[in-house]
Amino acid sequence: MYGYRISVFEVLWKNQVIRFLLIFSTIFISIFFQRVKTSLKSGGSMLDPFHIAKGRLYIHTIILFRKRIVPLAEIRQIDIDYVRGRRMNGDRYHLYFTRKDGKSFYFSFWKKQKKRGVIEKSCQCG
Repeated sequence: MYGYRISVFEVLWKNQVIRFLLIFSTIFISIFFQRVKTSLKSGGSMLDPFHIAKGRLYIHTIILFRKRIVPLAEIRQIDIDYVRGRRMNGDRYHLYFTRKDGKSFYFSFWKKQKKRGVIEKSCQCG
């Protein structure tokens, strides 16, 4: 009984199109669930690029190869750059963070009117 199931998966895995779809869908689903998990921890909207709550910066962007939760006490400086898109790539914001230990990281996200309001609200200087 199990031999039949294994042979079906072997036949499916030999097909390059199905193999590509399986790999792509598992990567997409894992990235999506990572974003959902971070947005549930922060209490913010999943569609926002980041959320500041509980003394931490929660980063919701899809592709980020580092910890998605950064305590605000570790951040020394935040720089915001507006990057214009070329050849229909779209405009983006780049947020550069410098930590107190000298390390820095950044993430980028698309420019939309709602996201502009999030940036202005969270980066007000007092």
